[in-house]
Amino acid sequence: MVSRKIKILLCFFIFVIGLFGKEEKEKVVKIAMGYSGRSYDPHKHTDSATLGITKQIYNNLFYLGENGKIEPELVKSYKIKENGDIEIDLKENIKFHDGKELTAEVVKKSLERNIEIPITKVLAEPIKEIIMVGKYKLIIKSKYNPKIILSNLTHSSLAIVKESESGKLVGTGAFELKEWKNGEKVILSKNKNYFKEEPKVDILEFVTIPEAANRYIALETGEIQIAYDLASIDVNGIKNKKDLNLISELSYGTDFLSINTEKAPLDNKEIRKAIKYALNKEAINQVVFENTAEVANSILTPNTYGYFENKDTSIKTIEEAKNIIKKHKEAISIELWIYEDSSKYQMAQVIQANLKEIGINVKIQTLELSTFLQLSAQGGHNALIGLWYTSTGDADYGLYPLLHNNSRGAVGNRSFYNNEEVNRLLDEARVTLSSEKRLEKYKRVQEIVEDENPIIPLVYKMYHIGLNNNIKNFKFNPNGNHILEKIQLN
Repeated sequence: MVSRKIKILLCFFIFVIGLFGKEEKEKVVKIAMGYSGRSYDPHKHTDSATLGITKQIYNNLFYLGENGKIEPELVKSYKIKENGDIEIDLKENIKFHDGKELTAEVVKKSLERNIEIPITKVLAEPIKEIIMVGKYKLIIKSKYNPKIILSNLTHSSLAIVKESESGKLVGTGAFELKEWKNGEKVILSKNKNYFKEEPKVDILEFVTIPEAANRYIALETGEIQIAYDLASIDVNGIKNKKDLNLISELSYGTDFLSINTEKAPLDNKEIRKAIKYALNKEAINQVVFENTAEVANSILTPNTYGYFENKDTSIKTIEEAKNIIKKHKEAISIELWIYEDSSKYQMAQVIQANLKEIGINVKIQTLELSTFLQLSAQGGHNALIGLWYTSTGDADYGLYPLLHNNSRGAVGNRSFYNNEEVNRLLDEARVTLSSEKRLEKYKRVQEIVEDENPIIPLVYKMYHIGLNNNIKNFKFNPNGNHILEKIQLN
């Protein structure tokens, strides 16, 4: 009898131990993107696929808050001194993923690394010198208007990184790198010691699904919980499903046609003007985006500081465009480069049809993204369809990389445009302290570009994101690097 009671008690204790000892299932959120992140080094890339991932691993000194307001992130307090210096006090007791502390020395080294890397030098270039004045205090001396530096310091490519003892980069972000398989997936695990608040999910898994339609299907079937950059055709489908939610917001991004101004006959301003006259932007919006985008009239989006609405009063008829091409006499054939993306291909088809109508033959050439970026930086193209995010919310980053002669090639100026007045105005805007005078210079730059057309803005990018309705606290970011540190899986 006693033996039987002992057996029953043992079984009961084993059951209780099993019940309470059982590990809680990990909370995993799977996010599908159209392109693969290129590496976990944010200083060597500016594309949204890469930075959308690295944003979760690293923090910046500052970030763009509501309505584009600059807010401190790793910074406790700061002030702009009368001489233009930025005095910064860092938050204390912030740890990198390797357990080492965030200090002024680490910040200095990270920003100086940016200055040495060509693709992010354009962002760090306004920094003249960084002086440490304490363990958590530093002064950034500016070559230009200090507000440009503050805006640039919000860019994810200027995130603060540190090299660990193993030689790998580590950050202070809400998630740390667990696995990076190029072209397949990236797995991040939560940082339990995150200085803001411990994340509510354990794992973020980023997967690459190139076709927007397949991302939508994966969301619909529950294979993923979040789908980035969905096609406009799927928007209504999400609206009609009770278990899915939709975010549709204007981004800082502009789709544009970039024309290589060093390649004949496109070096002729009149030919570029004829191309602009022939383009039917409304058709692009209707055919490609089902009227969910906005027709663009500047490379800057309306929510960017320095935006000016160009209102070209010149004749914009197909007949005028045809007359310009007829004067050229020789047949014109160009190759239009795009990277692998269904919407870019549809845009190229509309452009192809538009230009055929005025006598320009267009061959569409589709390239893998990294090949597209590499070869277009070398100037091998006639024209290309690009997408640029003015991620800092300031006109300097929207205009200087795309139009200044110093930015030719990989930095952004893939039209290889060189206009002395534009170069001068952009340089002057950087050192001008008066906001009113800066805006005047940016307005003039946009007027010149509207006349010379090295870049023809097409549409402002509306970002469509699909979410399973058990996802909470997803924070949309107009620069495409969405904020997942507070995300919840209910």
